[in-house]
Amino acid sequence: MKENVSLLLIDWRLAGRMTALQSSGRFAILFVIASVFLLFLLSAGAARFITSNYVITALLRESVSGEEAAGLANQIAALSPVRHAEYRDPAASWKEFIRAYPGVESISGVEGNPLPGYIEIRMRHDLFTRSNVNTVISALTPLAQVEKVLAGEESLREVFKVERALNVLFIGGFALLVTLFFVICRLQERIRCSALAGDFEFLMGRGVTEMRIAGLRAAGAAILGGLLAAAAVGVSVVVLNILIKRHPLLVNVVGPREELFSAPTAVSAGVFVLLAALLFVGASLLGWMPLRPTEDR
Repeated sequence: MKENVSLLLIDWRLAGRMTALQSSGRFAILFVIASVFLLFLLSAGAARFITSNYVITALLRESVSGEEAAGLANQIAALSPVRHAEYRDPAASWKEFIRAYPGVESISGVEGNPLPGYIEIRMRHDLFTRSNVNTVISALTPLAQVEKVLAGEESLREVFKVERALNVLFIGGFALLVTLFFVICRLQERIRCSALAGDFEFLMGRGVTEMRIAGLRAAGAAILGGLLAAAAVGVSVVVLNILIKRHPLLVNVVGPREELFSAPTAVSAGVFVLLAALLFVGASLLGWMPLRPTEDR
């Protein structure tokens, strides 16, 4: 038991059943935490849902040709806060209006198509701020081709208030979940150390220092934490991928399936695994320290 490998896996060797049961519980909680983490990461809180419903409309003058309007839409789409800009000609806008208000064409006094063409603009969820919305509005307003810009400015303040409140609630809930998980891990470490106290005293009586035992136990906890966190993230990605595939409307909340496998998501997942490993190390060390003899404290 004096070999490094033996000490690194000492909890599994001496209390394998208890360690396995505790690890199973940790994985279940890590899966929940990883799922919440990925949901917040991909949705940017409430921003993706809000931007899936929020539209800036640039009404065009009647004199603007279709070719000119399409070119203008491409220019607007090039603005950094803009995710998508699409030109709708008068015929398309009239059809949409009729679908929204069936029977309106039969009203007396309505002749032909009274609606102008327009450009529908959608914001990027990760750049959805009041200043970026104002940037897009400011870029549209002076254009000679634009008759009027409809951006719902009167309700934007309330929209951003709701978004901030939801984000605070989401982050607070996530922090509470992580804190609870850490407390559980620390309690598990203390229970396991209490159960193995006699074995640790046996080792220390034969020249194995307390620092070496604590250090190798922490290293083992880091490895276990990293593996469990990586597995939890992997399962979360698979589950979210299946849910988005079966329920396409979730794209408006979580985002497209491709983003689950993008480089930024992979980097964020790596950070999550690293932080989980550090959390396991902290729980291991704090769970070990109260068991030290009184004179060593």
